[in-house]
Amino acid sequence: MSSLRSLAGQTAIYGLSSIVGRFAYFLLTPLHTTVLQRAEMGINTDIYSWIAVLTVVLTLGMETTYFRFSTKEGLDEKTIFRQTFWVMTAAVGSFVVLAMLLQNHILQAMRYESHPGYLWLLLLILSGEVLATLPYARLRQQNKVLQFALIRLTNIFVNIGLNLYFFLLTPFLANRGVNLPVPVNPVLAIFLANGAAVIVQLLLLTPMLRPVFVFKSKGIQLKKILSYGLPVMLAGLPGIVNEVFDRQLLKYLLPAEISLEQMGVYAAVFRLSVFISLFIQAFRYAAEPFFFKNAENKKAPELYARVMELFVLVMAIAVVLLSAFLPVVKYFIHSKFWDGLHILPLLFVAQMLLGVIFNLNIWYKVTEKTHYGITISLSGAIVNLLVNATLIPVLGIMGAALALVISHVVMVMVSYYLSRKYFPIPYRVKAILTLLVISTSTSFLLFQINNFIGKGVVSLLALVLLYQTEKEEIKTLLISISKR
Repeated sequence: MSSLRSLAGQTAIYGLSSIVGRFAYFLLTPLHTTVLQRAEMGINTDIYSWIAVLTVVLTLGMETTYFRFSTKEGLDEKTIFRQTFWVMTAAVGSFVVLAMLLQNHILQAMRYESHPGYLWLLLLILSGEVLATLPYARLRQQNKVLQFALIRLTNIFVNIGLNLYFFLLTPFLANRGVNLPVPVNPVLAIFLANGAAVIVQLLLLTPMLRPVFVFKSKGIQLKKILSYGLPVMLAGLPGIVNEVFDRQLLKYLLPAEISLEQMGVYAAVFRLSVFISLFIQAFRYAAEPFFFKNAENKKAPELYARVMELFVLVMAIAVVLLSAFLPVVKYFIHSKFWDGLHILPLLFVAQMLLGVIFNLNIWYKVTEKTHYGITISLSGAIVNLLVNATLIPVLGIMGAALALVISHVVMVMVSYYLSRKYFPIPYRVKAILTLLVISTSTSFLLFQINNFIGKGVVSLLALVLLYQTEKEEIKTLLISISKR
């Protein structure tokens, strides 16, 4: 129980930086959805979907590799950090050079021939985010949660500050005869703000890079680093493709005259599911080191099972509350995107299942059977691509949302089956499924109810059912916290 309290405490601190920062970004959503046209929102989504995919590729699984080997007895943490960092840096440098050599072909394929700046800023943001991965991981490994949070928040607020400069301050002053430098279009402004924030972030993380230039001790073989890290990367790649490639499919499977607009609508509505992803991200920051540190504990399977159940409970409550307050929440995006709100319950379900997948997948990481991660993620990606290819031409963004849910269900089933075979964890499957069914059915029902009182009654009933399902677990956790 003390281990769970420690995890909860670190999740809270990581969550504070993540939630405050992401919520601050979320507060920019009304601004972005106002200044960007639907097609411009699509372009913004397109670029960031590529950044998400390429970030997974270029980190080469080195973050998880660093966590795994830096905690092993007899290995020097600083040496492992140096080795993994240089491997990742070489990958980033090679990619940037190749992209610049082929930039004309890339721009033509992306349909941005008249905007080469989009590609240049994509490379800047991508490189900065990848190179920051291991310094952030080292802060987490050393439990420097406050330093982690401060740097993260600085990055975020620099980005936000520049967004406010471009979209609020410069127009305000221009109306009063003062003209300040501003990009030629709002999409470029968003990328410039992010690029500047990435540079500031790297400067603040510089002190964590000291081991990179110290070659006193010999580390492990490069072959061993890559044999562990590359399967992690390959396992994560189908996962991120599963998460963001539906945007690309919307772009290329829908008629060209509406594809960017529909991608923009999909992305804007997706932002309303940010609160679920906030908790998943905060939990991930704290949970990954926690899972590895407890891997040798004899009671690790029971501990992992309890973590999963409490995690799903929190997400279920969040889904019910978000669905209940949709009449308020929807105003965080401009009304020109509201025609896509009908897909939001499906996006909530998909986010919850994503959190379940993260918890399930710990089995292959702690057992070093990382190649099975490829099987899990690839199964989801294949299903995602097939269902998207079938449904998007017929159902548009609804098809993309359905494909995301179906692919996540497949990944949950495959991961659970393999974990039972190689690292059995005593999950209370019935209780977890009950939490998922209650929250999901409540979300769909609330979207059909327009009466405020009706929404309140349904929401309260759902929360009572969730409590009844996890009553004993909640009481045990509260007693432990009160004793501490």
